[in-house]
Amino acid sequence: MQKLYVLSFLLLFSFPLFVRAQLNGSISGTITDLKSKAPLEFVNVVLKTQTDDAVKGHEISLANGSYTFKGIPEGNYYIQASYIGYDDTRTAVFLLDNQHKNIRQYIVMDNSKSTLKEVAINSKKALYINTIDKKVYHVNQDIMAKSGSASEILQNVPLVQVDIDGNVSLRNAAVTILINGKISPLMGKNAAAVLQQLPANSIEKIEVITNPSAKYKPDGTGGIINIILKKDVKRGLNGTVTGNVGNKERYNTGTSLNYNTGKLNLFGSYSMKQDDRLRTTVNQRMQTDQVNRTISFYTDFLTAKTRPFSQIASLGFDYTIDKKNSFGWSGNFYLRNLHKEDVTAKLVTSISGNQDYDRLRKNFEQEKSTSGAFYFEHGFAKEDHKIRLEVNVAHSPETEDNQYTNVYRLPAIANQQDNTLILQTADTKQVTLSYENPISEQIRLEAGYDGQFNQHNLDFFGEAFNQATGQFVPDIQKTNHFIYNEDIQAVYGTYTQAFQKLTLMAGLRGEYSAVNSRLITTGESIPNHYFKLYPTLHLSYKLQGNKELQLNYSRRVRRPEADELNPFAEYADPTNIRVGNPRLLPEIINSAEAGYQWRKDGISLMPGIYYRYTMNRFTAITEALNDSVLVTRQQNLANDRAFGADVVVGVNLHDKLVVNFTPNIFYNEIDATNLGYSHKKSTVTWSANLNAGYSLGQLIALQLNSIYKSARLTPQGRYLPSFVMNLGAKRDVLKKKGSIYFTVSDIFKTQRQEAALQGPFLVQHVKTVSNSRIFYVGFSYGFGVVKKKKDLQFDNGG
Repeated sequence: MQKLYVLSFLLLFSFPLFVRAQLNGSISGTITDLKSKAPLEFVNVVLKTQTDDAVKGHEISLANGSYTFKGIPEGNYYIQASYIGYDDTRTAVFLLDNQHKNIRQYIVMDNSKSTLKEVAINSKKALYINTIDKKVYHVNQDIMAKSGSASEILQNVPLVQVDIDGNVSLRNAAVTILINGKISPLMGKNAAAVLQQLPANSIEKIEVITNPSAKYKPDGTGGIINIILKKDVKRGLNGTVTGNVGNKERYNTGTSLNYNTGKLNLFGSYSMKQDDRLRTTVNQRMQTDQVNRTISFYTDFLTAKTRPFSQIASLGFDYTIDKKNSFGWSGNFYLRNLHKEDVTAKLVTSISGNQDYDRLRKNFEQEKSTSGAFYFEHGFAKEDHKIRLEVNVAHSPETEDNQYTNVYRLPAIANQQDNTLILQTADTKQVTLSYENPISEQIRLEAGYDGQFNQHNLDFFGEAFNQATGQFVPDIQKTNHFIYNEDIQAVYGTYTQAFQKLTLMAGLRGEYSAVNSRLITTGESIPNHYFKLYPTLHLSYKLQGNKELQLNYSRRVRRPEADELNPFAEYADPTNIRVGNPRLLPEIINSAEAGYQWRKDGISLMPGIYYRYTMNRFTAITEALNDSVLVTRQQNLANDRAFGADVVVGVNLHDKLVVNFTPNIFYNEIDATNLGYSHKKSTVTWSANLNAGYSLGQLIALQLNSIYKSARLTPQGRYLPSFVMNLGAKRDVLKKKGSIYFTVSDIFKTQRQEAALQGPFLVQHVKTVSNSRIFYVGFSYGFGVVKKKKDLQFDNGG
């Protein structure tokens, strides 16, 4: 740990020594929309010389519309800006010399000539963009986004992994998923299910933040994935309609509308999805009794058919009071109904008696979430100097009704019935106050308060059928009540300074956590209050041409969720029990990474190396309760060390062939000696993600993506390799206002999850496959009326 601080200190004070002594200047500014005055992000900004139009620099505008060129020699220049849906703009020629070393260029862009009656797109946004503190994936450039889910699109995002259950990880580690930069109750325990239902065509972009700055909540071992939903900013009435039909009676449809008068922006969307999933799992285990050394054999063959139906709706507005003040409100509603029927054929061979029976399950689930958000923003006289208040409230109830029946072949006994009703409710509140102040052209300060107040209520009720009375009676082993309260209050500050070629962003976040686990059934309360500091450091150094070095560090935390703390048993079946651990400690992660970025002639390289040291890492440990029952619970490892290297290779040949290839190699060493294991375990794994698109003329596009993951390590064994390949095709119609597309997921039906556990008393092999080969045929149509505006205006600073 001390080495990391020393390394960061030396790099901080040694980088400026490499800056050339000559007095090179800088050019910076912001890009905004003409009517709304809103900043425009991801605008292509090109710096050219007046004499020969030679390109001297290329930048992409940030979220606040800002851009900066550094280390520019004396001369006469102009800037050319281009953005999809807007007219290309060019500034007047300006002089950079000793008297004008720091030039400001304020560019205002206009889309009045852009109308959906005749859409002309001259260039494509880059699919993947890298900045000092995040990497951005543009979903609208992905054909699979037209018909797929958020879960499927995340598989295409470099550095991100998604398993067969939809669980998302980042660089082989747990990740926090945000919606529009905020914590969402949907992204908790049921995040995988929600992401599988969230339509990808509602997403504008996905931000991957491996080492977030101090203004972000520090949760997540691997970092943060921020899903930004679409919200149109063009004036007038605009909207889209999509519809998709797939195999196995799958379908989804959605629409979004936006009406913008300049001062008032109204927006809303609605989507629904009917899915179908058929999954088979083979679970074979050999269990040795620790006392008498007898051996038992168990085989489970599970067939599970699921038909989830989900609906997502949103409604909101933004209102600009004047040039300095604005406010807005938005509401979201999510509803998911699911019906599942499982059949598990169970075969047991043991000294206590052989069994052969089917365990039938009828499952009815309903998840709801209602949330609202309000913000007020005040801008000061200086540009980008502002303060913003946000309040978010969400209520998320969930009902799970399980009805089980055991149908015996051996022994020859009557059928047995048992039921479990699970009621869970999550109530979350978040209040944030953020302040941004660009003190000068080179210095920027951000600070704020972030308060999060969460309550999770888990109520389990179990009952069993009594053959003698012919009635169901309560089962006290399966009946319990657990309430988990978590209040986290944080203050943070970040300081950013740009030198000629070096940009520094340093941050510190202090958090006080008050956690209280209440076991209502037993009357026990387990409090856990603690205060921790989370420092962050980001360094970016521009080399000659389009080359850049980056070095980042952050201290992070992963807190246990309510079901991981709940000590009461959850019975999936009589021989497999999951139990929480109320004394589970939060993970503390120290993460550092170094990266390099190079761009030229449509080719980009972004190699990176990273290191993570994790204390108290969570791991699932499976142990024998007796000769027939296994118990799985979360435990803390002593520590975990991980080294990794990856590279994002991007190729764009004249907007016809676009390829992104991301190989990753990962070394992991875990120390589980505190759990009784005699030595450390280590492994080397690797993965590769390929995303390729090809345009046939102006109207037809093809896309292929594939993901390979090698074996990875657990304290008791490993997960085996997996591979999947997807294909999509699109044709634009109706003067490019509409598109017809075809997608197929898992072409070769190779997606699976397979785990092998090896221990002195337990040998287990689990393999799960699903009907993951999914076909969709769909159509999308965009419509709108864009109001005319005045001619383009510039504000050129000197």
